[in-house]
Amino acid sequence: MLDMKKHILIFTLLISAWMLFTAHEFWLAPSQFRVKPRQVIALDLLVGEDFHGKFWGARKQRTASLNHYFGSKQENLTAQALASDSSSIRFQCKKAGTHLLAMRSSNSFIELESAKFNAYLEEDGIENIINLRKEKNEMDKSAKEFYQRCAKSLLQAGNKTDDTYAINTGMPLEIIPLQNPYALKVGDELAVKILFQGEPLKDVVVRSWHKVDETNTSQGAARTDGEGVAKIKLNAKGFWMISLVRMIENPNKSEADYQSFWGSLTFEL
Repeated sequence: MLDMKKHILIFTLLISAWMLFTAHEFWLAPSQFRVKPRQVIALDLLVGEDFHGKFWGARKQRTASLNHYFGSKQENLTAQALASDSSSIRFQCKKAGTHLLAMRSSNSFIELESAKFNAYLEEDGIENIINLRKEKNEMDKSAKEFYQRCAKSLLQAGNKTDDTYAINTGMPLEIIPLQNPYALKVGDELAVKILFQGEPLKDVVVRSWHKVDETNTSQGAARTDGEGVAKIKLNAKGFWMISLVRMIENPNKSEADYQSFWGSLTFEL
């Protein structure tokens, strides 16, 4: 009986780990996106699927950096992120204008059997690795992967907008709006430039979600052009998330086959 309970516990833990990985969208969720100058904001780091999320349980162990940008200033919030896995991070939007939060995680590791890994590649439109596995006749091979997060969020304090939205924070994967979302209206297109290791990332899939009154809707996928720019139709008021995954071969194959970077950007229209 004890052995059976032990096996059930191990199976449950494995399933939980798999569910946590497959719920691989990751985003920054401030308590409010539109705030008053000097207002204190609570920030949570969430992981989930289809813009439904829960606290990221590895925040204390895996946060590499968390920074708050406003105008020409930068505030380091990393120590707060490392202090606890579950309590909200608190910061103040001290000045009127657009504010940018940027978080990067350290590497995590996952190993997946071939069918689950291939399904993950298909779901996120990671075509370069699908094609590579086909060329190498490795579609039936399991995969070892390092992955890290590169998440951003834009907030607006008061009515005065500025160009903080366009800051390149230097993370490996950057989603940079070419217009300030807080200067747009329903029906407008938001162009975002995707940079990987500082260079435009062309012909990749970029996905988006919309949330209002706890109703979440996938807005489908766009594709970057030759300049690394994708256009997202903002067809409703509410919260928005834009995301993509960039995966490359890992240089050290003895450690992992692949290295991926998961990027996201959240804001309110």
